[in-house]
Amino acid sequence: DMGAVADYFAAAPDAAAGFAAYADGLPMLKGLTGESILAEMDANRDAFRLQGLAPQLAGKSVLVIGGDKDTDVPVDMIIRPLIAAYEAEPGVDLTGTILSGDHSFSWSRAELIATVLDWAEGCR
Repeated sequence: DMGAVADYFAAAPDAAAGFAAYADGLPMLKGLTGESILAEMDANRDAFRLQGLAPQLAGKSVLVIGGDKDTDVPVDMIIRPLIAAYEAEPGVDLTGTILSGDHSFSWSRAELIATVLDWAEGCR
């Protein structure tokens, strides 16, 4: 949710500077700079909010999974607000869950797989 990340960076300039420096060193971002990425996120924060997609998801089955130890996609900043927004939207068939796990679900991949398979089976 780049909208939430833009809010975070606006309130934490040191974190924004760290991200910009990190992005400047990524060769796959040829032609982009950390500064330009931050500027785009700031300029488009409302358009980049995943919560804003909720009305477009009416009639769809949506799965949102977060890891309680994920520092890249923090559950309190991104996952819980996303789950709340989708739960509040009529017509969105949401399955939202927080598993014990880091960003790659290192110790809980079997549970992650089972959760995804159960959700997919229910979509049939």
